Amino acid sequence: MPGQGGAGGTRLWWRWPAASVLVLAGVQAVRTAVVEGLSDSRPALAHAVWSSHPKPTLALALGEIGTAAREGQSPPPQALEAIRRVGLSEPLAAEPLLVAGTQALAAGNRKEAERLLEAALRRDPRSTAAHFLLADLLIRQQRLAEALGHVGALGRRLGAATIGFAGALADYLRQPGALAKVAPVLGNDPALRQQVLERLANDPASTPLLVALARPDDADRAWLVRATDVRLGAGNVEGARRLLARAGVSGGGTALSSWAPGAGGPLTWRFITSSAGVAEAVAGGPVRLVYYGREDTALADHVLLLPAGSYRLRSSFAGKVPAGTFEWRLACLGTGKPATVLPIGGNDNDSALSVAPDCAAQKLSLWARMGDFPQTVSTELSRVSLVGAGTAS
Repeated sequence: MPGQGGAGGTRLWWRWPAASVLVLAGVQAVRTAVVEGLSDSRPALAHAVWSSHPKPTLALALGEIGTAAREGQSPPPQALEAIRRVGLSEPLAAEPLLVAGTQALAAGNRKEAERLLEAALRRDPRSTAAHFLLADLLIRQQRLAEALGHVGALGRRLGAATIGFAGALADYLRQPGALAKVAPVLGNDPALRQQVLERLANDPASTPLLVALARPDDADRAWLVRATDVRLGAGNVEGARRLLARAGVSGGGTALSSWAPGAGGPLTWRFITSSAGVAEAVAGGPVRLVYYGREDTALADHVLLLPAGSYRLRSSFAGKVPAGTFEWRLACLGTGKPATVLPIGGNDNDSALSVAPDCAAQKLSLWARMGDFPQTVSTELSRVSLVGAGTAS
């Protein structure tokens, strides 16, 4: 049997190298997977796992360069040397070209920077850094049409990185033919779209652009509230109506909306909190009001698009309401006319008001007025309605 034992030992002996290869291959596969997974998020740990791997080396070096740039310093020599070594060992890597392009930008050599960054992008078409730097370079040169492809690529991969381009795109949109080019980019990048629309909202002349870009799910967006206020304040009621219809705003502004915490939109109640007072809507309940009595202030308002006619404003308060503390004001937007003041004399109020034919948009506001002596007033607005004259409720 010794011969058999020896033969078995011999067979086991030659199997060890094969087993060792399999084990080493498994370890290498695990190490590769770990490094690939950690290089972007935790490059230092990836570098510790495999110090000679180019990916964590590049990530660490680029991180050092980025930190230096934020502090207004030149790239650290050791980081540049690490990237140079990777470039020698990995001739197809994009990062060395990225760094060279960045250095060319810093030196003011835009043409060379563009060449290097485009070369980096050819090596790595998914490079976020290359897309960002090229978009920034082209926008600074007013080459917006060429920059759109890079902005779009950034938006699909990393939306937050594109927000800084919103101002330039808003300006570019005002050029003839730009809308058809920019709209698809904004459609794939919600954060950038929001920023662009917010900038256009402040420009009364951009109404056609906003109407073209608005969608039915924009009804409660902050930019739409601002855009509506700007257009009504400028007297462009028709433009505001078209924009509201395009954005899917219901109700038409011919009645007061019900209040609710967090509710938004251009034709809803807005409750104001400031150093002068606080208005807070309670879900399914009243609006809690606290007025500190130090200065006149608006506590709530509501934009309306009432047709000309006669109306009655009815409101009810719970708790003590000192005479002369609160009043309703109805202002005609975009006309410069003084507001109609409706005093609140107690807990239950019923006032008549009229809307003139030249008052196409209105704002109803609840104001608190300072008395002879400052005093804090706390109460609740439990009900308010605006109905046509002759209506029972």
